[in-house]
Amino acid sequence: MLVPAIIKKNEILEAFKNYYYTEDMMYETGGLTNWLPNIQEETESGRFQYAIVNSDGKLLGYLDYHIDWYSSCASRFGLISFDRGNLIVGKDLYSELNKLIYEYKLHRIEWRMIGGNPVEKHYDKFCEKYNGTKHILKDAIKDKFGNYHNDIIYEIIL
Repeated sequence: MLVPAIIKKNEILEAFKNYYYTEDMMYETGGLTNWLPNIQEETESGRFQYAIVNSDGKLLGYLDYHIDWYSSCASRFGLISFDRGNLIVGKDLYSELNKLIYEYKLHRIEWRMIGGNPVEKHYDKFCEKYNGTKHILKDAIKDKFGNYHNDIIYEIIL
């Protein structure tokens, strides 16, 4: 279940700190920096920040994105699961993406991902379902071990 991130702000920030210096943080930031989300009490227009929780209110993940209402485009997605393998995170993301398509009737949805991220196959399926396009920038990101990863850009135009 998605709830406003401000409700779980301190829990989210502490959970993020557990991912400092890990591969998961690289997948979140797209680089080698550590990062904490700026969870705002008063978000600007089009900014959506959610905590993903279970029915007991336990924090499972964090979702952040922006909608440019003028161009009818959702972008700048950030998603992290603090409870790996929990199906609620994927279901909530899928529901939110469907809301962007069917309720908000957006023209475009775009997001990026670092190649090797375990969720890639799920993103591929969602993109394919809506006749989207997957662009791959080969060997665009280098991890701390010197290994190169693809930078993947998904776009769905409705």
